[in-house]
Amino acid sequence: MNLEKIQNEILEKEDNFAILENGKMIYCSFSSTDLKIEKNMSLKVIHFIDKDTEIDIEIASGISAKIEEIYYYVKNNVEINTNITIADYACLDYLNFERNEDSQKIITNVRIHLGKEAKINNKSIALFDGEVFSNQYVYLDGEGAINDSINVIINSSEAKQDFTYNLYHQVPNTNSTMVNYAICKKKSLLNVNTNGIIVKGAKNTNLSQKVKGLLMDLEAMISANPKLQIDEYDCMAAHGASIGAIDEDELYYLMSRGLTKEASETLIVEGFINPFLLEIKSKKFQNYIKYWSSKHI
Repeated sequence: MNLEKIQNEILEKEDNFAILENGKMIYCSFSSTDLKIEKNMSLKVIHFIDKDTEIDIEIASGISAKIEEIYYYVKNNVEINTNITIADYACLDYLNFERNEDSQKIITNVRIHLGKEAKINNKSIALFDGEVFSNQYVYLDGEGAINDSINVIINSSEAKQDFTYNLYHQVPNTNSTMVNYAICKKKSLLNVNTNGIIVKGAKNTNLSQKVKGLLMDLEAMISANPKLQIDEYDCMAAHGASIGAIDEDELYYLMSRGLTKEASETLIVEGFINPFLLEIKSKKFQNYIKYWSSKHI
């Protein structure tokens, strides 16, 4: 672990940060031995992972926190299990930037529990280089809980990648939105599954989920599978999916302004990532995401 290199690449002088090795804290810029957040704060969490790992994050009641989680070094065939608990009246602004060092299979499982009137602004960018089985489970356990998710997946690995997102509305008066952007290149296969579950008794629930797929090459394949399981009448739920190639008119316009086809395609794909970058204050971290994204576009 080269702390100076990490600081140069993604950390600002004022950043609170924690470095974890296989889920265990090895360095923290403030006084803590775990990821139990008990005061309002912003935090970067940097992971080094080379074996199966458990990660636990807890946001205490009434706390407002921002966490930027970075898979800085992930290698070997590993399974990563992340458990996030957001207590009553707490709010978490969460960005997870995922990538790995080699083309071996990665399994990720993220489980998020929200208490009464808890909220998560839930964003992720996935740039894996090989086979992936990724599952996210969001449980809206308390009345008034809110989940807003945006996920960007870029698969240029020429391998199969499966991403499954599950939203469980367990109680009345909960809201969730999810938008997934799936971008596929070369001979890659990308499966994006979204499951929205509204249990009986979860009245006044609002649920919306969308998938937008972008095929960058003729041999690339995307499968989008949005599903709803609704056991309550008094609710609103919607889902949808669209998959297509880059709009030829948009591509022609950019090329007519002097850009190459490759540069035009890159600019269009960057449009999916820019909303994330606008919310990141750190220029270093912005540039870090841009650098790794450019390697997959």
